[in-house]
Amino acid sequence: MKITKATIYAINSEGLKPVIVKLDTDEGISGLGEVATAYGCGRTGAAGMIQDLCARFVIGADPTRINSLVGEMYDQSFWLKNPGGVAGAGLSAIEQALWDIRARALNVPVHELFGGRMRDTLAYYANGWYFGATSVGDLLRQAEAAVKDGHKALKMYPLARIQPNGTLRHTVNRYADDREAVNAALDIVAQVRRTVGADVTLMLDLAGGFSVSDTIRFVHGLEELDIAFIEEISDPGDLGALEQVAAKTNIPIATGERQYLRYGFRDLLERRAVGILQPDIGNTGGFAEAHKIAAMADAYGVKVQPHVCGSSVAASIATHLSAVIPNFYVQEHFPYWARVPGWIEVATEPFETRLKNGALQIPDGPGYGVTLKDAVVREHIWAEVR
Repeated sequence: MKITKATIYAINSEGLKPVIVKLDTDEGISGLGEVATAYGCGRTGAAGMIQDLCARFVIGADPTRINSLVGEMYDQSFWLKNPGGVAGAGLSAIEQALWDIRARALNVPVHELFGGRMRDTLAYYANGWYFGATSVGDLLRQAEAAVKDGHKALKMYPLARIQPNGTLRHTVNRYADDREAVNAALDIVAQVRRTVGADVTLMLDLAGGFSVSDTIRFVHGLEELDIAFIEEISDPGDLGALEQVAAKTNIPIATGERQYLRYGFRDLLERRAVGILQPDIGNTGGFAEAHKIAAMADAYGVKVQPHVCGSSVAASIATHLSAVIPNFYVQEHFPYWARVPGWIEVATEPFETRLKNGALQIPDGPGYGVTLKDAVVREHIWAEVR
């Protein structure tokens, strides 16, 4: 079997702008992968990385020799040693697609290639329930509505502002001893907690938006609000700040979406300041690399919650990892993308339909169990490599 073509899609959607790669083979089997740059800035950079890697290493290669091909890309591309998000995303998308091909050739789900699933369904938390809120009142009403919809766990961003199209605008620069900002963030979290009640699990994501001193003040104010975890309490590159804040709170700290390869996670784990690791399969080196990272976390007694903020392709891929790791904690889920004007669904079976009876279903079809809507995605072809 040989890879004959790579098609790179840059989906011009609102809310997210996913970049997806499809690898075709001479035996008619194709595989899908997605980068983790659907939000923020960098998607065309990641698409270009996929294009360059495919042109130099992938076209003509045997897709079943995954370890060999990934090793070749890692060692010979130069920029995949200690990569950032854009370079790592390009490798990750290709690697994901290789596992999809391998599993489809064997007519099994990807999770069967990693020892088989350890659970039949996945606990999840709802993200994106705040889409469209333009005031505190809107936010509280939508939190209440999400609970009525059956979501038992919610994540929120107390420092971010929700933009008209539903996406978030995070803080710019850092607050310098700004008690008003700290108090405002604490107040909104307290209001959401009162609104949803004590039985709903509540998580927070700071996206590294406070100074260290203000973050410590903030986490002290959360102690009575029963917060399940706080995500990205510091700049992801500042592990010293992470240690400082973690030492001042009993609330579990979660991080990892902006860490790359197992080497970056090794340094993070050795600090023993994190309770929940969040590798993103779309930028940390791919599926097998994320599986290794989860095993490392297990050795340190750390839970794993795969980070995912992408299309139905990325979301489905993440469930396969969650299915096979012993230290799985909870799955990130966005059930309200369709609320965002201009949202484009790329899959024939939207990931949101996998939510049944209060849990996420793990796909059982061959590969990742995802099929693209050809009529939709062909309008968003960014490049083809042969």
